[in-house]
This record gives sequence, structure tokens and C-alpha cells, in this order.
Amino acid sequence: MKVLIISSHPDDEILGCGGTIRKFASQGISVYVLVLTSQTESKKDLKEDCLRAHKILGTREVFFEGFPNQLLDTVPILKINEAIEKYLTKISPGIVFTHHYGDINRDHKIAFESSSVAVRPLFPAKVKKLYSYFVASSTEWNACPENAFIPNTFIDIEKSLDYKIRAMKCYKTEYRDYPHPRSAKSIKLYANYWGIIAGLKFAEPFLMLREIIK
Repeated sequence: MKVLIISSHPDDEILGCGGTIRKFASQGISVYVLVLTSQTESKKDLKEDCLRAHKILGTREVFFEGFPNQLLDTVPILKINEAIEKYLTKISPGIVFTHHYGDINRDHKIAFESSSVAVRPLFPAKVKKLYSYFVASSTEWNACPENAFIPNTFIDIEKSLDYKIRAMKCYKTEYRDYPHPRSAKSIKLYANYWGIIAGLKFAEPFLMLREIIK
């Protein structure tokens, strides 16, 4: 089993899937992360922070594509589609996680759109399951009710929550103090909230977009 997490920016993948990455890795599942955008000059150490975070989680490999940060809408969509397709072909994952279409961040929306194109069922690299994930400080701040994040899949992260928080703390320029959503306390509260919905202590929420069963 191979899993690919598609992330617009370094830290999105930790906020959305950090506990799940650790859980999968501890079960021997190969998890790969694709970061679409590059770091800005003011955040030049983000790549190193990202690699440290994923060493904690046990991620197999992290790829950096280098598109302009917060400017994905200036890149021809075909180039982004092709970039994702390149890694789908290289990795051949059975499961893909990507951003939620209702996120307030424009880069996240574009990542969702390109992911949806790249994992279409007729593409040679067959993806069996496609999920979107929740990014604290982005997904919940969209004020449009029709684009609300309503998860239908919950992954128990009770044993991996501490790893998620430690990984997030690696992002020195992105981590914040409470009550910011990217604080350790907020991450734990969110995990507790999603867990309660699913009858668990701590969970990460996902929206299943497609599942192919043979």
C-alpha cells in the first residue's frame, strides 16, 4: 500500500494528515508527500523544517515541486496537473489525500482542482481512494455554507497525536500560540472534537471523494 499526500504549502500536510501519516507509517504503509509551492525568501528554512517534521512522522519521501507560493493562480493549470500526474506515475499510490475544495486559501482550491483532474479513473496510475482533508486556519474560515467541510471518514490518531504536534512545532514560522488554530492546544482540541463526532478520543477528519472497488 502506498499513500500520497498532496499539499499546497509546507505545514498543510501536517495540519491535515499529520496523525494519519504517523499511523500509516507505523503500520508499514509507505507515505509520500508532494508540496506544490516553494518557500518565500522570508521563510527560506521551510524546506528544512518540513524535512525535520517528516522525519518525526516516518514519511517515506517528500517532494517539492517549486511553484510560486500564494500564486498558483498565475500558473497554467495544465502545468500543475502534469506535475501531480508525474508523481502519481512515479509512486503509483492506491490512496491520495488532497485539499478541500471549500478552503479559503486559493492555492488550496487549485490543488484540489488539479488533484481531481490528475486522479481521474482513466489515468494510468490507478488511484483507488481519494480524500480531502481539513487544514486548521483555512478550511474552517470559509464563510460560504455550501462549501462547508462535512467529513464522512475519521481516522483514529490517539497514538499519533503527539507526533503530529511535535511535527507541527518544527515549522518555526508557521506554528502559533493558543488560541491560534495552529497551536498545540488547538490541534489537540480539534482532534478531540473530530474524535467525539466519531466516538473516538482523537481523530483526523476526511471527506471521501471517490472509492473504486473491484
